[in-house]
Amino acid sequence: MQREIINPCRVFEENGHVMQAGWAKSPIFSFNREDSKARTICRREGFCINNGEVSLYLALERFGRELSVKIAVADLRRGGVIGDCVTKRALAPKWDELPEDDGEFFYSDKRIQLQLTSVPEGKVLKCVFENFGGSKRLAFHVIMAHLGGDSMNELAPFERNRKFFYFKQFIPCFAAKGQIQVGKINYSLDSSSACAYHDRTCFYKPRPHSYQRLSTDFMTGENRFTLNLASRVGDNRFGNENCFFYNGKLEKLSHIDIKFTPKRIDRPFYFRGGISALDITFKPFTVKGDTMKAEMNNTTILFGRLYGTINRVNYDKPLVLDNAQAHLVLSDF
Repeated sequence: MQREIINPCRVFEENGHVMQAGWAKSPIFSFNREDSKARTICRREGFCINNGEVSLYLALERFGRELSVKIAVADLRRGGVIGDCVTKRALAPKWDELPEDDGEFFYSDKRIQLQLTSVPEGKVLKCVFENFGGSKRLAFHVIMAHLGGDSMNELAPFERNRKFFYFKQFIPCFAAKGQIQVGKINYSLDSSSACAYHDRTCFYKPRPHSYQRLSTDFMTGENRFTLNLASRVGDNRFGNENCFFYNGKLEKLSHIDIKFTPKRIDRPFYFRGGISALDITFKPFTVKGDTMKAEMNNTTILFGRLYGTINRVNYDKPLVLDNAQAHLVLSDF
């Protein structure tokens, strides 16, 4: 059963338990960490920018006492990907070490300087990363402008225990402009062709989990298409984060069957859902026989292409995904 929440509500009851489970098309869940009884709330902020030539993935994670910055840059035309991660430990968990919806976040150490600024029209990402991937200098300055439209907001307890929770926001419909430089190679981003999304997660869980999410974000003619398919996290009886966006409008998907070869991430992943609603295959890129992936601690990003059809846009004229660039996030947390 998929339960759509349409009225604003708090995430937590007075006793710190999840108030209700479901999903919404807009950010109507009021999240106040002071209402939770959790000892440690984990957070992840993710961004992805893609213009068909280059893909930039950035994730900030606060898990317990560790703050991690994970960055991957994939050259989608020449082939090849570089990923790197920096992690620091704090004496105590600090919620404010990740960016909020307004203001500025800054992280700096001997190798990296990263600045995220919230502006009225969206986000500004700036970074200089020395010895990126052990050999290059990475620098980028990207402006993400929000174009409006729906977002995917999910709230669920973990395993029917409402003191544990999983709160997810997937915000697509950003245009991006700016520059990305890796070594001597410079990539230009133009807002007419560069798509971007913002992914935010807060959770308090009882045990380790494995998570995978398939995403693509591209223009098909004059239409924008964004996909978000994720494996089961939390108690999904009343909602999950499976969905796609077509020209800013959210289309919810229910259970998705995923088939792949365990321990062989170089082989295709198959996704099936609904009554012929979705039937697609993700095939990882290979460069000289090696899978095009970035490995950053407990996270692996696979870059590849999608093939197949999605009928929910128009059952009489399915959306055909033929060589659509995509990425698959595999993470243990």
